[in-house]
Amino acid sequence: MKKAFLWLTITLAFGYQVSAQGAPRTQRTQGTQSRQVTQSRQGTQVTQTDSLEFIQLEEVIVSGTRAGLHTPVSYTNITSSDIKKQNAGRNIPAILQTTPSLVSFTEDGLGVGNTYFRIRGTDATRINVTLNGMPLNNPESQEVYWVNLPDLSNSLQSIQIQRGVGTSTNGSGAFGASISLKSAGARSEAYGEASTAVGSYGTFSSNIAAGTGIMQNGLSFDARFSRVLGNGYVRNGTVDHTNLYAILSHYTDKQLLRLSYLKGIQHTGITWEGVSEEQMNDEEYGRRYNPAGEYYDDEGNRLYYGNETDNYYSDILQLTFTRELTRYLSLNAGISYNHGYGYYENYRYNRKYSDFGLEPQTIDEETYSRTDFIRRKLMENDFYVANVGFDFTRNALKLTFGGLYSFYDGDHFGNLPWIKHTQSIPADYEWYRNVGEKSEVSLFTKAEYQLNVKLSLFGDLQYRHVGYRFSGMDDDLMDLTGNFNYNFFNPKAGLFYQLNEKNSLYASAAVGQREPLRADLKDGIKGGAVNSIKPERMIDYELGYRYSNNGTQLGANFYFMDYNNQMVQTGKLTDIGYKLMENVKESYRAGIELEASVPLWEEKVRVDANATFSRNRIRNYTAWFDQYDNQENYAWQGQISKEYGSTNISYSPDIISAVGLTWQPVSPFYLNLLGKYVSKQFMDNTSDDAKSIDAYFVSNLSAGYTFRKTRLGEINLQLFVNNLFNSEYIANGWAATDTFADDSSINWIGYYPQATRNIMARLTLSF
Repeated sequence: MKKAFLWLTITLAFGYQVSAQGAPRTQRTQGTQSRQVTQSRQGTQVTQTDSLEFIQLEEVIVSGTRAGLHTPVSYTNITSSDIKKQNAGRNIPAILQTTPSLVSFTEDGLGVGNTYFRIRGTDATRINVTLNGMPLNNPESQEVYWVNLPDLSNSLQSIQIQRGVGTSTNGSGAFGASISLKSAGARSEAYGEASTAVGSYGTFSSNIAAGTGIMQNGLSFDARFSRVLGNGYVRNGTVDHTNLYAILSHYTDKQLLRLSYLKGIQHTGITWEGVSEEQMNDEEYGRRYNPAGEYYDDEGNRLYYGNETDNYYSDILQLTFTRELTRYLSLNAGISYNHGYGYYENYRYNRKYSDFGLEPQTIDEETYSRTDFIRRKLMENDFYVANVGFDFTRNALKLTFGGLYSFYDGDHFGNLPWIKHTQSIPADYEWYRNVGEKSEVSLFTKAEYQLNVKLSLFGDLQYRHVGYRFSGMDDDLMDLTGNFNYNFFNPKAGLFYQLNEKNSLYASAAVGQREPLRADLKDGIKGGAVNSIKPERMIDYELGYRYSNNGTQLGANFYFMDYNNQMVQTGKLTDIGYKLMENVKESYRAGIELEASVPLWEEKVRVDANATFSRNRIRNYTAWFDQYDNQENYAWQGQISKEYGSTNISYSPDIISAVGLTWQPVSPFYLNLLGKYVSKQFMDNTSDDAKSIDAYFVSNLSAGYTFRKTRLGEINLQLFVNNLFNSEYIANGWAATDTFADDSSINWIGYYPQATRNIMARLTLSF
């Protein structure tokens, strides 16, 4: 299937280009701009570049997945200049930290390693992400691992975040938010760019980019190569990342054909285990301690395995075709192929042979039932996507239709590269392998109708069919076989009312449904109840107000997200850092999001602020705990339950706020001071203060100056001071509880300390 898909990509690329060049065209006028285009089979000659038309073609690529000015949903647009001002060599979650209702955190403490975010308390497995309209979420985990796409932000033109269910999009169900990424398009003229950044804890990043501009034949080629290195804040938080992004585009007056390739290589030290409070306060360990790879030699000395790493190789190939069919109708189609290969490598100290399906080993008349292992848990996957969309706009009606088919084929397997005591075990012994396949067919249609000067109506219908299939053996040697099918119908409706030139109101209601994760389903299979894990359903109600006048923008958005069988985090992690989830029957998230952007002192100073005040509750929560006989034997006796009534949903702070002050006295210079506050979070669903993360406030300072005309070209200098006031704060953690027959219990807790004050400086040369 892989060969057939690649053949189709090449065929479409050449086929569409021939059709684009084979038909003659006449003069076309749009607004006050026009251009004369003459064509032949040898190529396309553009006598004058119509940049407005090129911009419109670029926007069609993401129009089917983005909200417009009158769409009645809560959203934030982020431009490339906004991205650059926040881009201190960190991953996208850290760059988006100023947006409403978003909490970002990182395992390595700096944001260049494994970095994550939650929006309205919803974790990344419930946030849909697309790149140029194509889904990026891994179909099994339903999450985007940003560390696998290092330095992607430097290749982006814009980002839109829709909070709540939002409008229909491609890929996994949006349950808390959807994020649309748009890669940078071609420029009108040839260019080059080189950038280098150096920062604390050995952080170093460099990238080089170049482009031909749009040439006379309509072709353009753009490429960017980047490298990120660092030691991380916590021990073993090393990063060694490489990214290549290349785009070949062909423009005509009504058509854009683009072939893009994204390659990411990431090598990251394992940092998912966290650190206990006792270890953070112990001088022997400290808040930078990380137990990953820790073991003891025969003399009892504590050592660390040197290759305790997470490694991933990602290749993403996209072909997009955009064409204006008529004055009112445009077509946007695309196919993509994502290939991924990666593995974790761990040192496992003093483990049973039986854990890996092996017999005890006898060496020199001594029998070993336990020994040390180095294990690799590997995955290799192929993800194929084809989508098509039509946009129709005429008079008061805007109509969008979209369809998608995707197929995912993923292998999971484990090898043992090294065993301390072995007699007859083969090298690189494979102790498990299982295969997962997932397919999806989705269709959606959206309509916006301007009923009169003030009122516009919005409707959105989406259908998704999802099929899962598993077979083989899991890493704990249990059979993993199952077949699951889901059908979802998600209607949405809303209205937008323009009170006057400055004030507007909107309201909407939307249904969102989504399938369980692979990890949730396989846990259900092992428990003997194949369908015990239920799909989630949510109704999202939004009511908003917007004000805009002379650069001042204000907004308020009320939301109520009513869930049925919501999957929430238990607080526990698997031994490789995955979150363990559970269904809760009735729960909700309700809140108000406030936004303000106000220019001061002749627009030389701007204040940007947002705050979310929310209530996130499970109505009647029952917790289940593993019970053991006592803390000495630790013999498992089953599970017990405890009723808690109404509780806080895990990892859902009641208050999230950000305020930024930007001073720009002259065009080339800016100074930005940012403050971020996140209130107390609980790490499980019991509302137990002992398993919580304290509220924190952190500030960042950034400044930049651009020398616009030099002999070398344009020179841009930037300085980033993160955690300006040197706060020792924790942004994330995990928690689990064991109970015992004598009614006692013990909590197991791990925290992820964030870096204290750290600095990065960047130099960029553009020509």
